[in-house]
Parts: sequence; C-alpha cells; structure tokens
Amino acid sequence: MSTTMRLAIGSVFIGALVLAIKALAWQLTGSVALFSDALESTVNVATAIAALIAIRIAARPADASHPYGHHKAEFFSAVLEGVLIIVATLLILREAYNGFM
Repeated sequence: MSTTMRLAIGSVFIGALVLAIKALAWQLTGSVALFSDALESTVNVATAIAALIAIRIAARPADASHPYGHHKAEFFSAVLEGVLIIVATLLILREAYNGFM
C-alpha cells in the first residue's frame, strides 16, 4: 500500500473521529456554532472518502478505454468537495437564521 493511500485512509478515520466528537458536543449543547463545525467536519469526511476513491482509481494503469490513464478521477473529487462546501454553507446559513429568529 502506498504512502498516499495510507494517508488517505488515516484522513478518513481522523475525520470521522473529529466529526463524532463535534456531533456529540452539538447534541449536548444545542450550539449553532458546534452544529456548523460538525457540518464542516461532515464535508471533510465525505471529501476524504472521495479522495480515497479517486486515489485508487487514478492509480490504475492505462487501458484501451483510457489510453492516458485514470488521473482525471482526482478532478471529480475536487468538484465534489466544492459542491459539498456549498451545501454545508447553505445548511449552516439556514440554521443560523433559524437560531437568530
């Protein structure tokens, strides 16, 4: 297993642990700030999983249908991260508005 793959797997596990701690803190306090932080951690875990998958796909050798390799899989991972950040932002704004009202 490559160093990159080990780092990606570690990122998923650490992200999940941090998410669990933040979600527990939010449940105990009901804080909108902690909810926001937990949502951001959800994005981190989802993108870490997407990066892990993209790394595995990008490592495949070139074949007949992909003569230059599978490296573009990493770009899809980056797009997914951007979309998830926007979704989390919208959810955070909704909760902040509801908390303010």
